[in-house]
Amino acid sequence: MPYKTLLVEKSGNVATVTLNRPEILNALNAQIMLELKDLFAELRGDQKMRFVIFTGAGRAFSVGVEFTKKSMAERYTRPELANERLWQLFGHDFMQIMESLEQVTIAAINGACVGAGLCLAMNCDFRIASENAVLGVPETNLGIFFTWGATPRLTALVGPAKAKELIMTCENISAHEALRIGLINKVVPPEQLMSACKELVQKIANKGPLAIRICKKIVNAASLARIADLYPCEPELVERLMLSDEVKEGIQAFLEKRPPRFTK
Repeated sequence: MPYKTLLVEKSGNVATVTLNRPEILNALNAQIMLELKDLFAELRGDQKMRFVIFTGAGRAFSVGVEFTKKSMAERYTRPELANERLWQLFGHDFMQIMESLEQVTIAAINGACVGAGLCLAMNCDFRIASENAVLGVPETNLGIFFTWGATPRLTALVGPAKAKELIMTCENISAHEALRIGLINKVVPPEQLMSACKELVQKIANKGPLAIRICKKIVNAASLARIADLYPCEPELVERLMLSDEVKEGIQAFLEKRPPRFTK
């Protein structure tokens, strides 16, 4: 299937998926999210592909959701994404589908990886970052929290204290700090990023495919136990939050490239 915002290359049992909007640092809009969801459906039926490497074109993995008037207007024209509650429901479905891919997934983090971009990376089984990568959660600076079920996933990876720190401060961290707290698996020089991902593939490829697949499902189930109880609530919370003056101010400040001025 041809994609407008993705580059998909298949070689042997490995698919390499590149987010291809380098001019805006691979920001995520409705089109790229829907194309990724179509790709996941394609991968679900592709039994030849055992591994998927996700990366970004240019100098970023992804800087998260594209907050522009144009991108928001385009999203609202789609019936399934017509309001914030439906967008959140879509985000939850998207995260669960990506996380549940039967292939072993690796995020090759080649630069900025923040917000929804970090969501994509966290959904992968492994995260390998280049030394120049930065990771962060800017959402509370916009007046919103880390949605799409991302807060429980981040907590499962780094623990409650670090999850609160990353979300509440909005401070980006280096690849080496991300490695120290358990957010990523490995840091390598930029020129070695893809070879490091392929080296990991080779370490796993000669192991029992069924055992690897079952291992992925059991670990996911164990690390996300009872988190599903939160998912029905989050879209309702976001719908209410988006009606507040805080979100309006946060997004307006972002568009105007100034610090937000939140009132008490």
